[in-house]
Amino acid sequence: MVKKKKNEEKFLSVFEQQGKKQEIPLSDGSQIRVLSFDPEEKGEEEIEILFVAGLMTIFPRWEKVLKPLAKHYKVHYLESREKYTSKLAKKASLTFARMSEDLPEAISFLALDKRPYITISSSVGATIILEALARKALSPLGSILVGPATEMPFPRFVPFLMRFLPPFVIVMLRPFIRWYFRNILVDSAAEPEQARDYVRALNEADIRKVRKCIISNFKYEGWAILPKVENRSLLIGATKDKLHKSSFTLQVAQAIPNCTFVDLGTNKAAHDLPLAEITREFIKELMAKGPKVGIDPEGLTVEDL
Repeated sequence: MVKKKKNEEKFLSVFEQQGKKQEIPLSDGSQIRVLSFDPEEKGEEEIEILFVAGLMTIFPRWEKVLKPLAKHYKVHYLESREKYTSKLAKKASLTFARMSEDLPEAISFLALDKRPYITISSSVGATIILEALARKALSPLGSILVGPATEMPFPRFVPFLMRFLPPFVIVMLRPFIRWYFRNILVDSAAEPEQARDYVRALNEADIRKVRKCIISNFKYEGWAILPKVENRSLLIGATKDKLHKSSFTLQVAQAIPNCTFVDLGTNKAAHDLPLAEITREFIKELMAKGPKVGIDPEGLTVEDL
């Protein structure tokens, strides 16, 4: 059983509590958790959704996307191994390569390899999806990628702090890290919800796991794998997002062969109903019931968006 955070239940929304919790056993002896939501009504397309969020992401950050999708599709919210809900084996790896190996094991556990499905992922979640797609370890009908992190978005002092300071000291530094999130990493004036959610995520994070994950991947460089991703992909950008810049996401879209691009303007829109609506359009495209979603990124610049 996963050890609960203190007072965890009182922070859970009604929708989050409706998810069926399952522990997925992994080949290295670790376990990760998935929350599955059955659709309220039968959708036009019989397809399931595997959702993989970013580093330290909390469920409420994505509820406004997941809830409307769960009305029509079965949705699986997968919590990757750096989350506090995981149970790691001794000396378990937290590299993106190892995290991406968890995905086909989760797919098999959920029997998605026997049914049509798509993936939606964000930031580091999108990174490990891309890693798996490049190795041909996943076969979704398509993938929606929100601000994938092909490089770690942290300044050089972060791994220094993580490597040389013990976890209890990092906990003591949380006030400074919260200040950094609010004032440097995120534009709090333009994206107050993003800043607030990141601060809550920091408060709830398993510092030991996050520390190891950042140290293990700080030098990660994922540009070389992008041309190997042949699956249909849709990249979501947010022009005003300081952390996941559209210029960066646009370069990723241009490096993936079968990919189109949509700019939603703000990080809030990329975590809200607009993304849910685009997902439904994307599913119709994949089922040959609608037009192609997004624009061809080749030759585009941020000024064109």
